[in-house]
Amino acid sequence: MNIFKYDLNSVPVINGVYQFTDDAPIVTEGDGLKWLGYENVGENYRPNYFYNKDSDNVGNYINLAEFLGNDKIILDVGAGLGECAISFALSGLRAIAVDISQIMMEAAVKRARKHNVPEEKIIFARMNAYKLELEDNSVDAVLAMDVLHQVDRPELIVDEIKRVLKPEGYFLKYGGKNLGFTEEQQKANDYYNSVLKDIETFYYNHVSESDYRPFSSWEQADKCVKENFVEYKSIDDTGAFWADNIEWSLKLGLHKLKTRAAGGTQLIPDEVHNGAWAKTDGYAKNKYGEDYENISRFYNHTSGMVLYKMV
Repeated sequence: MNIFKYDLNSVPVINGVYQFTDDAPIVTEGDGLKWLGYENVGENYRPNYFYNKDSDNVGNYINLAEFLGNDKIILDVGAGLGECAISFALSGLRAIAVDISQIMMEAAVKRARKHNVPEEKIIFARMNAYKLELEDNSVDAVLAMDVLHQVDRPELIVDEIKRVLKPEGYFLKYGGKNLGFTEEQQKANDYYNSVLKDIETFYYNHVSESDYRPFSSWEQADKCVKENFVEYKSIDDTGAFWADNIEWSLKLGLHKLKTRAAGGTQLIPDEVHNGAWAKTDGYAKNKYGEDYENISRFYNHTSGMVLYKMV
């Protein structure tokens, strides 16, 4: 891929990851730009993958590949554990997976090798989204799933995305259709959601004394997208992530809370988190039973992509 600002042969590689930056993975203090990489999260970010690596499913974006065309270049900003980029590459696209976290990128490299992704179809790069080291108008589509709300100036990253995106290119967001639930499934979902909310509230009430201050904002991120892109087309039923009647246990639902694997929670000090979680676990067992982690809910929807064009 001759779309980078530098010859790839001149860029250092560590464990399969090109090193385009030496910026710290987490910067939340000081007068400059701030960002929250997932260096302290790793594989805990995807509990279904963490517990089921032997049956790992990265999804299927073949419909997107058919729409864009084989060998089109897609940039995954904040690629994390790589499931999207890997699926794109397997479907016929050429993927560039970038993330500020080396830990996440190394896990993605291992995952790609497990799925036998051709090396010429995917590149993993440690890169700061505030400074994408790609040429202007060089990629056909950009996915930025879980990055814009984890920075203090998302509009600057959107500017970078627009710079590297071809004039006729697409910005991508997740879509899909809810297929509905049976009465029994909906009852189970309502109970699951009430229990999850109760346990999360109890936990956060016990970490309120912590001095961590996450700056993430979904509202600010969504505002940036709406100001710069307009919805063009939905591609439904890509088969990614969710399918018919998937059962999801509270063990999975609480995993990211328990392991501090969600954004700013990774910054909670050990002593604060450990004490709060011990109290939370005791509270949950006393109120919902020793096997409370087996409480489950259902997912029953297709997963797709919504394509946006630049305003």
